[in-house]
Amino acid sequence: MIPSDFQPFSIVENRGFTTFVHALNPMYVLPSRKTLSQTIIPHLYNKERPLWQDRVKKASAVCLTTDCWTSRTTCSYMSVTCHFTENFKMTSCLLDCFECAERHNTENLAEELLRVAQEWQVNDKVVCCVTDDAANITKAIQNLQWTHNPCLAHTINLIVQDALKVVKQTVDKVKAIVEFFHESTIATEKLKSMQRQMGMPELRPKQECATGWNSTFYTLKRILESKDSIISTLAAINAPVETLSQEEWDRVKEVCIILEHFEEVTVEISAESYVTASKMLILCKGLQRVTAHHQRSVTMDKSKGAGHCSFFIHGQKISEDGVQQCAFRNHCSGHQV
Repeated sequence: MIPSDFQPFSIVENRGFTTFVHALNPMYVLPSRKTLSQTIIPHLYNKERPLWQDRVKKASAVCLTTDCWTSRTTCSYMSVTCHFTENFKMTSCLLDCFECAERHNTENLAEELLRVAQEWQVNDKVVCCVTDDAANITKAIQNLQWTHNPCLAHTINLIVQDALKVVKQTVDKVKAIVEFFHESTIATEKLKSMQRQMGMPELRPKQECATGWNSTFYTLKRILESKDSIISTLAAINAPVETLSQEEWDRVKEVCIILEHFEEVTVEISAESYVTASKMLILCKGLQRVTAHHQRSVTMDKSKGAGHCSFFIHGQKISEDGVQQCAFRNHCSGHQV
């Protein structure tokens, strides 16, 4: 249960879980957290590892993915995952996840990658290694003479995060409104009442999470879906928060239209049950077409005197101050798989 559902070791000490287990079988004694972490889980690992080693050994070719991160306790970790096809099905196996105390320079990363690959006997089977765009890991893979492909999802995240800076002022206003509703129970109840009166679904504003751009998209999309009820609620309670102008509401709508396609691509390439590398070129071309179409639409609006501020179009970000070049075209052309 703990490894399959990613439950913490502390679950065996939770009152609710222990009560539940006792109700099922009063005679069963739960193992302690120490026994679980130092005896049971290591024994399970030693039992499963040879079975996975045999499966990986039978694979004719593998793809590796690796990443490094720092925990909240400032410990640095590195993981290496192996992907291969088995009976025409996509299979993934975490080869190793370990604390990386050494500096994350090219030599150390290459040494650790090679160590893991040799330990699992796949060093001669690696057809591709997917990572982020960091220079150290990219150089490390090149030194190992493996084919390196940057993660498209990571690249999209960098592109959109950079593009969102153009509408930062509007996004900050939206965040303030969402935060106001989450902090005020009166405002939240008034919003629900207003939504019922308008025949709208009761949708609570979503707060942004700093982990990725898609949470910003979900926040903007939700507030756009509740636009009329939010405007009415803020006016009815005379909320001490700055509301969006009509131009800013239009900007939020435009941002959502664009980001909808990037979100669809991100979900598509994040699949775990099928290979996505063959879709990269098609998806990149599709995003270029979408942004090109949006560029033509904005150009037509401007020719009609709309004076509308564009968020993200075909390799460019356009603000009221002018054109700022974006790396979209370079990213797509340089990261096709």
